[in-house]
Formats: sequence, structure tokens, C-alpha cells
Amino acid sequence: MSIDAKGFALLISLFLSTALYAESGATAVPDAEHAVAQREKLQSARLAIAQGDQNSLEQLKRELADYPLLPYLDYWALSKKLSRLPYGEIDQFLEQYRDTAIGDWMRVKVLRELGSRQHFRQYLKYYEPDKVERTSLRCYYADALARHGDKAEAYRLVEELWLVGYSQAEECDPVFARWIADGGLTDDLAWHRHLLAVEAGNIDLAEYIARRMSPDKAALAKLLRAVHRTPEQIVDHRRFLSDQPEYRQIVLHGLDRLAGKNAGEALAAWHRYDAGYLFGERERDRLLREIALQFARQDNLDGLRQLVQHSENFSDERTIEWLARQALRELDWEQLDFWINRLPESARNHERWLYWRARVLEERFGAARTQEAAYLYRRAAQERSYYGFLAADTLGQNYSFVDRPAPITPKAVEEMAARPALLRARELQAIGEFYHARREWDYATRTMNHQELLTAGKVASAWGWYHKSIRSVLAADYLDDLELRFPLAFADIVTDVSQRMGGQSALDPYLIYAVARQESHFSHDAKSGAGALGLMQLLPSTARATARRAGVKFQRNWDLLTPSTNIALGSFYLSTLLNRFDNNRILAAAAYNAGPTRVAQWLRETRQQLPYDVWIETIPYSETRKYVQNVLAYSVIYAYRSGTNLPLLRENEATTRL
Repeated sequence: MSIDAKGFALLISLFLSTALYAESGATAVPDAEHAVAQREKLQSARLAIAQGDQNSLEQLKRELADYPLLPYLDYWALSKKLSRLPYGEIDQFLEQYRDTAIGDWMRVKVLRELGSRQHFRQYLKYYEPDKVERTSLRCYYADALARHGDKAEAYRLVEELWLVGYSQAEECDPVFARWIADGGLTDDLAWHRHLLAVEAGNIDLAEYIARRMSPDKAALAKLLRAVHRTPEQIVDHRRFLSDQPEYRQIVLHGLDRLAGKNAGEALAAWHRYDAGYLFGERERDRLLREIALQFARQDNLDGLRQLVQHSENFSDERTIEWLARQALRELDWEQLDFWINRLPESARNHERWLYWRARVLEERFGAARTQEAAYLYRRAAQERSYYGFLAADTLGQNYSFVDRPAPITPKAVEEMAARPALLRARELQAIGEFYHARREWDYATRTMNHQELLTAGKVASAWGWYHKSIRSVLAADYLDDLELRFPLAFADIVTDVSQRMGGQSALDPYLIYAVARQESHFSHDAKSGAGALGLMQLLPSTARATARRAGVKFQRNWDLLTPSTNIALGSFYLSTLLNRFDNNRILAAAAYNAGPTRVAQWLRETRQQLPYDVWIETIPYSETRKYVQNVLAYSVIYAYRSGTNLPLLRENEATTRL
């Protein structure tokens, strides 16, 4: 990238970060003009580094003596000349910035340089095992130890690096070759990795490893790969009865694979093998859970019931919950009761199953068990959750919000905000270096105790860095400070958008808050693996189509990282879903997560025969089920945070069958 291009990119990042801070409602940086001047000097210093202008750089560093990001100039300057390996400067930097994010990042850069050049004596000097996790650098370290240190320790590490079911980084090849040449690769180790590779579906790697086995072991490996490709042959159990432990592993893998094709056939084969092999409890439980999962995926409810009922010690919670939901979908309250009672006690006492146990009592026994049902509802209603709110509605009582601010003093917040690492994180965020800002913050908070995490969360909230605030209080396991867990983020934007669009549908600010909170924890630059962007996690294609209908300016994908644009487009899209599904927030939320086509399909399958609570609990996708429940509950919490009482469900939602 040229200097001009760098400068342009920096200007863009500054523009975006300025817009972000203006929209976040965060407290303004004291002496804004001074801050802007410092940021301009920082960019000038970066250009001086790129140009090799040492005199200008030193002058700018003197002018930036009180600037939080001054250490980054040293980091960028040393990074530029690292290929020359100036050991004196490296040592000085690592000592000066020991136990900081940039210190550890620089150590990684130095190790990469030394390893790629095979300067292994120096590598041992700079390597610190507790600060290096990258596989490539661990392989360099093993190589360095094998050449110039403790070979036994090196080869212990090599075994650990070797035993994975995928190809390791190419940096591992030299030390693997040395280890093999020294006789480190035994038949048992080769078999172990071959098995891992086959289980991971990496057959090419498995075939490569098999070539290093003895003929007898290679024959077993070939049989394992054949069973992987054609698991039906495992049904002929006489072929696989043997005292060799490898045969038992082949059988287990074959049954796993067969279950994916035909769970019933796999279960029948398993019963034959279980009588002939002495499988351990862990092996037995793992295989039965896999067969149960495949029964569920293949929609074989009868087979799944038989597996659970005829396996005396089988108690997989996920499987039993799946069976309970199938009974619920059929409104078979007796079967639901049966399966709930098969759940572990801890699960039965969760508010979800307390609620459904109460519903079972009402549906099966009516007034005869009213008091017992009410007792269960009261227990569930103590929780601040979807089912806690449902139970409270059933009883006609107020919701339990349990809002207890974290015990944080203003002095503690002031001291935390002044920590150099957090100041660096804040300033990196301000200049648009979001990736480095997150890394600085994460590094700074990784060893904090609970009280420090709570204080850091308060600092992040004051800075408008809401997703870090939320994650800090979650990491501290303090769930009752609703101001920190459920911030009224970007309030001006949310209020404006809901007022402009609320007349078109049932859209309100609490629903917008709830969706953004669920989607991104209010991270304006969030990016999903599917390509969704921003606060409300919109796909660029959805945003583009929505922008045309909403009359919102949208030209580039990065526009979705601007809170005002993202919230406007996300809210308009949510409003269209509300209109499509008769202002039913249950269906709109499900459609926002899983897509309106899938929701329409689910409605066709249930033919408007299910009460709303049953329909939600039996949504086929667990992610969407949790999503809908969270959005409804979060809407109630955001109304409470805004000083409003909002019921979990509106009348049209509570009375409509789905």
C-alpha cells in the first residue's frame, strides 16, 4: 500500500470513528481540539516511519509525550526494520513494554522472523511458553529445543503437536521430520493420528500417515478407511470381532458413520456388538448420544423413544429435551410429563421446566392440581427471564427484575479509566483502529478479578463501548446490574427511528433495543461468519434492498458500521417483518433470525393449532428458539430500563394460535 493510500485509509477511519462517537452519546473527550491535534500528529508520525524520516519522527514523539498511543510509534517503527534484527532495540522494546499487548505482539513478530531464518539459538532466548499459543511458533520452539536444548522435552512437545486430525502448519514439517528420523514415530502414535484424521474426515492425511505404519497396522488402517467410506459393512459383526483394540475403534467409528445414514440400523448393530465387546461407559454413552442425535435428525421419533426407554442408564439431557418438545408439539401432555420426569433434577428445577411442569398439571388435572401448579409458577416467576415473565403473567403478578447496581465507587472508575492500557484501547477506538482497540482491551482485562471487571465494564459504558461493558459484567458473573447488562445504547437514534417508523407497524424502541442487544451486544463493527454487519447484523444484500424501500442512503457495505444507518435499516426491515406477520413480534423476531420463508413454512406445518408458548418452545432451530425468547424478554427489560411497564406479550400475540 502506498503512503497516499495509507493516509486516505486513515482519514476514512477517523471520519468513521468521529461519526461513531457523535452517535454513541458517549462523553466527549476533554479538550477535543487537543485530541484532534494529537491524532493528526500521530498520523504524521506514521508517515514519517513509512518514509524513514527519523528526525521528524523524533520531533513528533517529543510533541506526543503525553499521548496514550506514543508506545505504538515505537511498535510501528521497530516493526518496519525488524527484518534487520536489531537485537539491541528489540531487547529494549520488550523490556520497556513487558506485560503489555504490544510487548507480546512484538515478541510474536520477533519469533516469526527468527524461526523463518532458523536462528534457533536466539529463538530460545525470546520464546516464553506462557505467552505464545500459535502452533507455528510452538513448532519452531520444538525445533530449537531439539537442536540446542532439551531434546526429550522437544519431542514430548512434538508428540502433542503431532496428535491432531488435521495437517499442521508447514513450520512443523522440519521438526516432525527430525523426530521421525530419530525413531519417535511409533506404530501406536501413527495409528492414533490416523484415527483422528479419519474421524475428522481428512482421508488424504490419513492415507499419508498409513504409509508410515508397519504392514499389519497399515492393513488395519486400510480397513478403518473402508468402513469410513462404506459403514454398512459394519453390520456383519463377525468380521470385526477381535481382541485387538483397533477393531473396537473401527467398530465405534463405523457405528457412528452408519448412524448418520440409518440410526435404526446402527442401533440394531450396536446391540450385537455390545454383547461381544467390553465397551467402557464413556464409549457407550458417547455412541448412544450420537445415535440418539441421528434419530432426531432423521425424524425417527419411535426409534428415539425405544433407544431411551430400553437403555436403562441413558440420561442424555439434550435427547430427553428433544423428546419432551416432540410431545409438546403433539400436545401430548402425558408424554411430556413422562419425559420431563426423566430429566436430571437440575434441569427439572430450571424455570423452563418448572413452567412446563405447571402447564402439564393444568392440562392433565385442571382444578385438582391448581395449588401445585401455582407453586411451580411462583418458583419460575422469581427469575428475570422469558419463562419467569411467562409464569408471572400466568399468576397475574409483577415481574421480578432484581435490579442491583454493581458495587463500584466513582474513585475506582476514575482509577480504572486512567490505566494506560485502557487509555490506549479508547484512543485506538477513537481513531478507527477497532481491531487493535479490542485486542488492547481484551489483553488488559484478561487477568482482572471480578471487581476489576465490573469497574472496567462501568468505564466501557461511560465511553460508549457498550459491547465491552456487557461482556465485562458477564465475565464477572454479576448479572443483576441492568444498567450495564442492558444499556440504553444509541438512545437518540433508536428513539428517532422508532418514532418515524412506529406508525407503520408495532415497532417500538424496546424491540429495537432487544434485537440489537441480542444480535451484537451493541458492537457497531460486529461481523458474522455469514457476512452480516453492524449493530443489528444486516447482510449487505438485505440492507441494499431495504434501503431502496426505506429511502435510506446506503452506498457501501461499510455504511452498515455507522450506527445511524444500521439502526435505520435494521428497524425498517424489522418493521416490514411485523407487517408481514400481522404485528406479531414472536413471528417477526423468528423471521429476523431464521428468515421469513422458514417461519412461513413452520406455520404451515403447525396449521395454527398451537398456543404461542408451545409454538415458541418447539421452534425447530434451537438458535431461533432462544433468539425469540431473548428478544421478548429483553423488550420487557428495556421497557423497564426506560421507566415503562410492558407486558411480555401483547393481546394479539397471546391469543393467536400458530
